[in-house]
Amino acid sequence: MNFGPPGIAPKQLSFRLNFIVTHLVVVIITAACLMMALVMREGLPGANTLAERLFYIGNHTTVWLLGWLLWMSSALGLLLFAFFLAEHLAPSLWRNLGLTLVALGIVPDLTAEVIYAFIIPNVLHSAATSELRVLERLAIFLTGFLGNGLYNLGGLLLTLLLWRKRDVGRGLLLMGLAGWLLGLALSVAIALQALLLAQLLTAVAMGVSTLWMLLVAYRVFARC
Repeated sequence: MNFGPPGIAPKQLSFRLNFIVTHLVVVIITAACLMMALVMREGLPGANTLAERLFYIGNHTTVWLLGWLLWMSSALGLLLFAFFLAEHLAPSLWRNLGLTLVALGIVPDLTAEVIYAFIIPNVLHSAATSELRVLERLAIFLTGFLGNGLYNLGGLLLTLLLWRKRDVGRGLLLMGLAGWLLGLALSVAIALQALLLAQLLTAVAMGVSTLWMLLVAYRVFARC
């Protein structure tokens, strides 16, 4: 039985919902990126010292927490988008592998964000500097290398599978592949501890990826 609006099949209703939710996901990711670039930057590794970062976190706990909550929401939003995208692919082992990789990325990513949002601020004045440095480095590798790497490998695989759909423009697919490859380059930069390069790659990769998600909503989800 169809409980949706008259004349709209359940599958069409699902795709319309995907279209709307993707917009919300893009807004959340964009807000998280702006928070990181404009507000949280002084608390993150870059051209600053650990003491300066800890001082910033200790004096801006509310915005620091808000920023990481946005990133946690972004991680869940990316997983939702991956499921939306998978609905347009034929069931296969490769599709399942792509979704699994994205889902696995959630674990280290959210773990790192919990460390940043809750653990570091709570032990700021009681833990030794060396312990805080280890916590920070652990969080960086969990989110920037492991979580991000799994997200981008999964997203890359799902986008490659889209190549079989002749109704999806090749320009759109190439843009998606570029976004995921930039994300993988970010993981390499984190592994090499090239943090200034990682900041640049984060900005470019997130910009390309969020625009691509929006275009997918209009050119794939909205047409179903």
